[in-house]
Amino acid sequence: VQGGGRSRDLGICFHNFSIRPILPRAPRICKWEKPPEGVIKVNVDASVNANRTGLGIIVRDSDGFILSGKAVFISKVVNSEWAKLDALLKGIRLAQSLNLDKVIFEMDCTCAVSRFCKHKDDITIFGYRIQEAHKILDSFSKFEVKWVDCRCNKVANSLCNWSLSNCCNLSFKMDYPSDIHNLVISKEECYILLSIKLGIFV
Repeated sequence: VQGGGRSRDLGICFHNFSIRPILPRAPRICKWEKPPEGVIKVNVDASVNANRTGLGIIVRDSDGFILSGKAVFISKVVNSEWAKLDALLKGIRLAQSLNLDKVIFEMDCTCAVSRFCKHKDDITIFGYRIQEAHKILDSFSKFEVKWVDCRCNKVANSLCNWSLSNCCNLSFKMDYPSDIHNLVISKEECYILLSIKLGIFV
């Protein structure tokens, strides 16, 4: 190729990005991770659809076993960020009702998590609601509110969609109904297998 020597002299490398690599990249699988031993993890999510809002909450222990869960249907539209915060508040109250001690709360809304962590500087109504949540959190000996990728929060999201589809509420513990079984047990596993089978690189 003409000009190749000149390019090498200048330290410039040209690559043909249209050529696919011989070895494909290994898929980066994102899934729900078990909390440390002795810690409970509560995943929450919210979905807004037309004139309805659905909240999803799932509580699991360090072995991945389900302790409790909720699908909440609200027959009105609320701001998405407010809906996520509402889901978190309900998750906190559920954890408190279960007399949990050490809890990790996960959600996939970066804005809500960021504002939650900086609540002392937030003087808005949203910030006031967050301060209310922090008062409840004082009942736990240890807690953490953290962001998680939405692909690691699929069960909570499925519970949101379930409430929107059925237009009703659902609360369950370890004896959850059979129609929730596939949502709770198989959601992450099915996603992983499908990703590998289809060669989805994420």
